[in-house]
Amino acid sequence: MYGLFDLAEDWGFDSPEELIEECGFDSVIPAICVLCGYTTEMEPDQANGWCEDCGKNSVQSALILAGLI
Repeated sequence: MYGLFDLAEDWGFDSPEELIEECGFDSVIPAICVLCGYTTEMEPDQANGWCEDCGKNSVQSALILAGLI
């Protein structure tokens, strides 16, 4: 299962905190498929986004993964 640390690393951040600080107030933010690790950008409140890679509704935004929304 993939999560916030994987997302931060894939987007070039040193930590999840850095990712949240940099992107937390944007209209679209980094998101990751918790099943296959595919990353993309989605709305900050996205909890079940469509994964282009594995075809499941399993993409979650960084803010969802961090428990901030």
